[in-house]
Amino acid sequence: MRILLCSEGTERSESAIQLCLKIAAATQSEVTIFGVAELAPDEVPLLEAIQRTQHAFMAQGVNAEILSTYGEPISEIEKRTVEGNYDLIVIGGEAKPGGQISVLSQKAYEIIELLVRPVLVVPVSRPEIRRILICSGGGTYIEAAVRLVIEFAPSLGASVTLFTALPEASVMISDRSEPEVNVSALLASDSVLGQNLRTEKAMIEAAGIPTEVRVRFGLVDAEIAAEIEAGDYDLVVLGSKPSRDVFSDYLLGNMTRRLVNWVPRPVLVVASGVGTRRPRSWLERITGRAGESER
Repeated sequence: MRILLCSEGTERSESAIQLCLKIAAATQSEVTIFGVAELAPDEVPLLEAIQRTQHAFMAQGVNAEILSTYGEPISEIEKRTVEGNYDLIVIGGEAKPGGQISVLSQKAYEIIELLVRPVLVVPVSRPEIRRILICSGGGTYIEAAVRLVIEFAPSLGASVTLFTALPEASVMISDRSEPEVNVSALLASDSVLGQNLRTEKAMIEAAGIPTEVRVRFGLVDAEIAAEIEAGDYDLVVLGSKPSRDVFSDYLLGNMTRRLVNWVPRPVLVVASGVGTRRPRSWLERITGRAGESER
C-alpha cells in the first residue's frame, strides 16, 4: 500500500504516527510523512518533527519519505492525495464523548468528505490492532472497506466482526423476547441483507481472518456504541457511498461525523466508488466551489 501520514508535528499526531507505523511495518507499505505549516514560524519546527518521525519509521524497516509545505492544511492534503494516488490517508483526531465538538475531528471529517479515499482517523492509541469492527449496513458499498481490511488484518493477526444494526427486528430473524437477533437465521435467509453479509463474511474468511457476524436492532449510533464497548474493539471501520441525494448526504454524513467525533477508537472510513466523480460537499454547494479533483 501507499500511505499518506499527515502530521502536525505535535503530540496530537503521536497516536496516528504509532498506528501508521504498525500498519506500514506489518504490510511493508511505502509511507509519505506530510506536514503542512499554517504559519511561517512553524515551518522549521514542523520539518524537524517529521524528520524525527521518518527516522523512527526507517528504524523499523519502513520506507518513508517526507514532504512539507506551507498553506491551508485541508487544501494541501487534498492536493497531495490526488498527486500521490495514495491507498490510505492517516490523520490525527480527538474523541469528545458526550456530544462535545472537537475542532480537530471536524477537520478530519472535512478531509473524509473531500477526498473520497480511505481515511484513518486516530484520536487515541491502542497497544495492538487485534479486534476489528466493520459496521455494515448490509449494502454492497461496504465491500471496498472489506477489501482494504483484508490487506492488513492478516499481517496484524487481527480478527474481524461484521456488525449491522437494524431499525427494528423482523419476525423472520428475531424474537422480540430475545435481546439479540438470530444471526444464523439471517445468514441462511434469501434477504438482500443476509446475502450481502454472507458474501462479506466469505471474503474475509477466504483471507484466513477469523470472522463473526453480529446483528442487533435499535438506533444505529447507540447500537454501534454499545457494540464497541462490549467488544473492546481496537479499530472501527465504516463504509460510505457517494450519493447525489442531499437528504441522504445529510443523514449519512451526520452519522459518520458523530462517530468520528466521539468514538474513542481509531476509525477507518472507506468510500466506495473511489476514482469516480464525488458529490460536492455542503461547503461547495453553498459557495459553488468545485474540488480540485473535479476541475
